[in-house]
Amino acid sequence: MSSSMLKIIAYALMLIDHMGAALFPEAIILRMIGRLSFPIFSYLIAVGYTKTNSFSKYLRSLFIFGVISQIPFSLAFSEGVSVTSFSGFLGFLVGSPTPHMNIFFTLAIGLIAIRVWDKGQSRFGKIIAILALGIVAQAFSTDYGIYGVAMILAFYIFRDSKAKTVISQTSVFIMFYASQIILAILSYPGISIKLVWFNQASSLLALIFIFTYNGNKGKNLKYFFYAFYPTHLLVIGLIKNFM
Repeated sequence: MSSSMLKIIAYALMLIDHMGAALFPEAIILRMIGRLSFPIFSYLIAVGYTKTNSFSKYLRSLFIFGVISQIPFSLAFSEGVSVTSFSGFLGFLVGSPTPHMNIFFTLAIGLIAIRVWDKGQSRFGKIIAILALGIVAQAFSTDYGIYGVAMILAFYIFRDSKAKTVISQTSVFIMFYASQIILAILSYPGISIKLVWFNQASSLLALIFIFTYNGNKGKNLKYFFYAFYPTHLLVIGLIKNFM
């Protein structure tokens, strides 16, 4: 499967996820299906880094479209709470919305983390710098936060081994997401357990699609993909506010 086809699948899954989050919040199955989208995007960032002719242009494009997408993103999710980042998850627990930034910013920070890992001289220095990037993602409440940054970096580091990719992605999930659920349950005795807490586990199924990647680019739909993100959020936001 080409990278273009993977992107089409990821965007279709993302559309389902965002419709579920903004328009049909009780339809948990839509969120579970949508959880498969971000791992595919993360993997494509790792692949994109290895193939890009200009890291700076790649990074700049992510930030520019992140800025362009922020208002539509806020419009679509203004009344909701993101539970895909730790800050959003904690906001969900206490019942107060936490403003968050769209996924392009997470992808950009993840791309920087890959660059640091690839070009850094000291292993200790690289770990500290990447940890700082994760904290930045968390502090600015980017979607998926430090968990997303770790996922992107893990895809890059273990991209040449399917077995290591499965192990690393499962480990990242347990370390950064499942552990937070367990901590919340331990911190709030008697708190009700909701299925939405566990829907992120379905994200690991995205590896089925990822492992079909054949190394080919496919059709050049670069700007269509960039434009689709803010456009679909704007449409969803308008529908939500007129419902």
